[in-house]
Amino acid sequence: MKLTCHDHRPTADMWDPRCVRCNRPLLDGNITRDELLVRVQAVDPGTTYELTGRQRGTWVEVAQEDTTDVWMFWARPASNVAGFEAIELDNPNPTGEELGRAFLVEMLSAPQVSADHCESPSTEIGTAWSRPKPSRWERAIQRYRDWREASEMREFVSLAAPLVCVELFAVCWILGSDGCAAVAQVLWSLVS
Repeated sequence: MKLTCHDHRPTADMWDPRCVRCNRPLLDGNITRDELLVRVQAVDPGTTYELTGRQRGTWVEVAQEDTTDVWMFWARPASNVAGFEAIELDNPNPTGEELGRAFLVEMLSAPQVSADHCESPSTEIGTAWSRPKPSRWERAIQRYRDWREASEMREFVSLAAPLVCVELFAVCWILGSDGCAAVAQVLWSLVS
């Protein structure tokens, strides 16, 4: 068994995910609790963080120690800049669902950045920028229309020519030689 594993591969057990190579429990994103602690410490290197050992779903309890106080919060791996999400909760024994719900409520109640704080685009941009770029589907539809218009005649001829020949053969078979001669004479009189 390897003592250090840098590329964790999870087992198929979704209720107790562990690394196949080092047999350590894994969180979301196939990282261990210790790797999550390293991510938390990277955000504020001057503060001491420790894992308490409690875990609720993908949330791990972290203790933040200051010179005088200790604060507890819950963290889980994420794909954001910090590499984790954190939430503080008053409940001393929450479930993973309560932690996820509390995090969602906190994120939804976060203040929005107003348009006043964003830089407005310069008015010196030419008129070429005023036209919106067509979406991928609009371009695909236009390519289909161009292809359809260019190839309609080829498709018509390739499908219609054999059908016309088959129908002409059937009409000639039904009319016989005298009927075909009469039809040809009528057509010749119309043309001339």
